[in-house]
Amino acid sequence: MSSSLLKLRAKDAEDVQVVSAVLQDSIVPVCDIAYEKDAGTFMFVAQRFRREASGSTERICCALTITGVLAAHTNKIDLGDSEAMLDLLAIILEPMDCLTFVFAGGAQIRLDLGSWDAVLEDFGQPWPALCHPCHDSTGKGV
Repeated sequence: MSSSLLKLRAKDAEDVQVVSAVLQDSIVPVCDIAYEKDAGTFMFVAQRFRREASGSTERICCALTITGVLAAHTNKIDLGDSEAMLDLLAIILEPMDCLTFVFAGGAQIRLDLGSWDAVLEDFGQPWPALCHPCHDSTGKGV
């Protein structure tokens, strides 16, 4: 297993597309989601696939921290269910500076942004992934 750690910064829609691709199919435990309203900071820890490592079948923990958050809204997520796991499908920067996290099952987190910045940073050691997402050409999954 390789131990090179990834660190990315996002400041615009193009950067968000890169972060979204890196985090696609990540597992986000609900207990690892936090929003500090007074500080304007939103963060979560995810278990992502290390797709940048050629032929990799590993996962690694990473933290995504977003500053400049004015408000956070959830849909179909029970933040009180600390054992729930969310499967991240995409991150979309929408017009009017809204950042939307789209999860399997229609769950979403929407952040209203001011002057914002995002940092994605790996931590810890990678481990073998026991299962892998499979997307067929119809988009229905297998």
